[in-house]
Amino acid sequence: MGGTFVDAVALHEDGRSVALKHPRAGRRLAEPVVEALDRLCAQAGIAAAEVGRVVHGATVVTNLLLELDQPPVALLLTRGFGDVPVLARQDRRALYEPVVAPAVPEAALFPRPLRFEIGGRIDAEGREVEPLDLQALDAVADAIAAAGVRAVAVGLLFAHRQPAHEQQVGARLRARLPQLHVSLSHEVDPAPREFERWLTTALDAYAKPLAAGYLEALAAALSARQLPAPMLMHSEGTVQPWQELAARPIGLAMSGPCAALRGVAACLDDGDRRGAVLTLDVGGTSADIGLLHGGQPAFAEALECGGLPIRQRCVDIASIAIGGGSVLQVLAGGALRLGPRSQGAWPGPAAYGEGGLLATLSDALCVLDRLPAQLAGGLVLDRRAAEAALARDVAGPLGLPLAGAADAVVQAAAAHMAEALKTHAFQRGLDPADALLVAVGGGGAQHAAEVATLAGMKAVRVLPQAGVMAALGMVRGPEASAAVPLRTTGEAWAGIAPQGIGPAALFAPMTTVWVPAGWHWRVQDDGALALEALG
Repeated sequence: MGGTFVDAVALHEDGRSVALKHPRAGRRLAEPVVEALDRLCAQAGIAAAEVGRVVHGATVVTNLLLELDQPPVALLLTRGFGDVPVLARQDRRALYEPVVAPAVPEAALFPRPLRFEIGGRIDAEGREVEPLDLQALDAVADAIAAAGVRAVAVGLLFAHRQPAHEQQVGARLRARLPQLHVSLSHEVDPAPREFERWLTTALDAYAKPLAAGYLEALAAALSARQLPAPMLMHSEGTVQPWQELAARPIGLAMSGPCAALRGVAACLDDGDRRGAVLTLDVGGTSADIGLLHGGQPAFAEALECGGLPIRQRCVDIASIAIGGGSVLQVLAGGALRLGPRSQGAWPGPAAYGEGGLLATLSDALCVLDRLPAQLAGGLVLDRRAAEAALARDVAGPLGLPLAGAADAVVQAAAAHMAEALKTHAFQRGLDPADALLVAVGGGGAQHAAEVATLAGMKAVRVLPQAGVMAALGMVRGPEASAAVPLRTTGEAWAGIAPQGIGPAALFAPMTTVWVPAGWHWRVQDDGALALEALG
């Protein structure tokens, strides 16, 4: 489940597959997932008894950390260390900015009134040197209840060596406040260095109320349909029972992009597997960049989401808050800002006709005729609504004609994605010019050629079923055979528009590919689309 669509894929044991995209309308997170599965089973004639397993991945936690739109959580830390999660590390990235923003947005995550301290100390050897102050703990529990917070993160010194104090705190809080979600640092991230451990635990607590309720509702809905309980995609590329990730939802961060990278690894041909491959996965809320070496994903021991460091083993992916639903804003000085706020699936871009009024990247693409009149899932676009939003929010403030404003938005999005792609590659010792770019996600093929041009890359590949690659990656593990090509029923676009620019609806309704001037394309024997820079 992405920010705007639910992608569903059914894979038969002989390699045959069927897929669809379903609009993620409505506010209850589990409902569109179940609706998508119902549609898929009905269209493909799949009975519940035939389903061997259900694997689910979602950008829910990733988007939550990008947008920080949930209520803050409480922190309970060792006395004297209440500011550690805010002080962070001395790592000033913007060297020439006169004012540097705090590394951790404490107001959104855990404002000072919600950071509590408690007496008691475990030393570096795991020995108790001061007993836990249980009387103070009861007072903290009362204060947490009075504050009305839904979740608390507990981080005590050296709990990774000896968790007894944290276990006592957790048991007492759960007994006094049974509705409170509790995250303990020795369970979330049992490793040294307090800032990383405590921040990761705080982010786990921040995501837990939303994620736990969502997964419980999803499991109940599947059970009612006599479908298997869902397995969840973890950020490190494994699948786990839903109960484990409801209890530790930080493991869902970047799980959607991770699944897409698995899908790409399974679908590449032998020639592409031998070189370096960068992936561009553009959805409704974010653009995610991944890397494959020898056909295998690279891994990292930590990830970053929305500028927040999360210490957790993860497929090595960088994410920026630019997607089809990213809200456009012209700042006082005349600068154009894309995101991080997203219209998501509800109310969605103005072009969706679902009540969204703010201009988004998708509205700019619609105004430029780079999107089909009807998207996957039967969503008919409202061009007039897109024009009105873009004229009010962008063209007017910038003093540009409507088409010029839309083009500026699309070019700015491509520039942001290209810079993120180059940074991700260079930091890993790779020149993007030496890599192949594979475009996936609902919007990857829209921007890939322009991003590749800006990054100095010469070739782009768009795989069959690129628009549902994350779902495909969850049911096709790295060991799955890619010998059976996933053919499309769509007709390849066979014309060249004036100036060599036009849309190629190669795998309609899954993916719409944009071929800008200076690029040409051809369909390979395996059904993939190869985009190549002329000259």
